[in-house]
Amino acid sequence: MKKRALILANGRPPTKRLLTKLLNGAFFICADGGANTAARFGLKPDLIIGDLDSIQASTLRKFSRVPARRIADQNSTDLEKALSWVVRKGFHEIVVVGAAGHRLDHSIGNLSALAKFSRKAKIAFIDDNSELVGVGHSYEFEAPAGTIVSLIPLSLCEGIVTKGLKWELRNESLKLGLRESTSNVVKSSPVTILVRRGDLLLYRLTSGTSKHKPG
Repeated sequence: MKKRALILANGRPPTKRLLTKLLNGAFFICADGGANTAARFGLKPDLIIGDLDSIQASTLRKFSRVPARRIADQNSTDLEKALSWVVRKGFHEIVVVGAAGHRLDHSIGNLSALAKFSRKAKIAFIDDNSELVGVGHSYEFEAPAGTIVSLIPLSLCEGIVTKGLKWELRNESLKLGLRESTSNVVKSSPVTILVRRGDLLLYRLTSGTSKHKPG
């Protein structure tokens, strides 16, 4: 079993260049309609999973030999179904592409899934320009000075302490609708973020030289 999993969701597609780069030996899963993008790019998944209501008939024919798991549960999104499967299979490093775009409600639901499953595995939502990860209780990463980062609280987040940012947080709280922390700037690396309580996401614009390390 491969150690890394790559999930292609049915949101705004990444470029083929990014998707091919991220594959790099990963176990490749398409969440329902994400398989349409894979077919268009000529990339064969290892598994297709979801309620399969968004996958095109031509895609099913093209991938007739690819295992497909139909899960009709309407209480979870196709991305949640895919994340649940890879976590159960023991993958600890998971990259998700195509998680945003098309429908805002789906994008918000996917953010919730990121927070939920980040407690069980190292998960990153990646597109051609940015990366989004769950902070957990601590997170550390390196990025060039000047990199833009935002801290997005999905619940009341308390006891936030940062180091390495232009505008530091010192035992402060963030909450949607009350206070967020957007468009901060990396001042020095490594950047560290500590959170005593709450579901906090880190969004950062990426560069070719940046890398991250979960705390």
